[in-house]
Amino acid sequence: MSTIERIDTATAALPLPAPLQLGAMTVTRREYSAVQANADDGTTGVAYCLSREAPMAEIVDRLVATHAVGADADDPTSTWERMLRGSAIVGRVGLVRRAIGLVDIALWDIAARRADVPLWTLLGTGDAPRDSILVAAYPSADRPPREVADEVLVQADGWTYVKISRIPDPAYMRELFALLNAELPSATGLIVDVGFGWPDADAALAEIAQWGDPQLAWLEDPLLPEDAAGVARIRRESGLAVSVGDEVTDPAVLKALVEVGGVEALRLDVVAIGGVTPARELIAWATERGVPVSGHVYPEVTAHLGIGVETFARGVNPYDPAPSFVLGGPSFEGRIRPTDAVGLGFTLDPGVFAFGKG
Repeated sequence: MSTIERIDTATAALPLPAPLQLGAMTVTRREYSAVQANADDGTTGVAYCLSREAPMAEIVDRLVATHAVGADADDPTSTWERMLRGSAIVGRVGLVRRAIGLVDIALWDIAARRADVPLWTLLGTGDAPRDSILVAAYPSADRPPREVADEVLVQADGWTYVKISRIPDPAYMRELFALLNAELPSATGLIVDVGFGWPDADAALAEIAQWGDPQLAWLEDPLLPEDAAGVARIRRESGLAVSVGDEVTDPAVLKALVEVGGVEALRLDVVAIGGVTPARELIAWATERGVPVSGHVYPEVTAHLGIGVETFARGVNPYDPAPSFVLGGPSFEGRIRPTDAVGLGFTLDPGVFAFGKG
């Protein structure tokens, strides 16, 4: 039996060309944390995540890694339980759950590499093309709606969905929706991401009423995810399909959104929810209830899970620096296919993440 010998961590911060407004949050750089799990037979597995300026590497080092060391390299599910139980006094949800998710993903990478198969084979999800979301544009007050619409339209062909963010100017959004609804390919759905930007359902419904008649595949993250009743009210009274789940670390929150009828589709952040191990359970649970699941970023991982995959224009969108350090991964051509390479099928640029050298 091979065991996990060591967990290494690294962090890298990459600047953005301009500040990015996401709901009430302003993002000026993308900081990433990464782990490399090392088995005693020399097999390694990797994972990375957006740190959101939290000390993710330190949390892995201090609270999670010790519970993975010595574990069976072929049994990430049992190791996940060890990590959860070992950090339960301060963890279970929140940042510790994200740290567990990072390590869990790397451990599944090792397990699939040792089995000499792609992770999707080990998970039994197949390699059929996944529905795809292209994060296409971030509107801003200094860019006219026509310019933003053109940016979306030039990228849209072949994608299942294109996504834009919302700015709090109803007249601007009404004009932008009118352009996109008239000119997008009929096979491509439009998503608008609110980024938890409304304080409550009343504010959301008042603003939506000023948008004209937006034809949306769904409205994403209108409220904080814990407000399941408010989300359900928005869906019910606006007539819009709604999806929620980005950055959620508590499976109970996602299940509550489904159970109250708040979501048309469930968003799943594979790192935040704790990794591949709990993600598999949630996907099965949602599928039994007829609710589709869409992955939040990390397309190199979510492509293996058999769910919808979200990505930015690879190497083109300056607000997503990940393609500059992710080497390998799936094919990004409209609907996304997972790679046939073993494990997760990607590595991380050692010039960006210097594992074991900190």
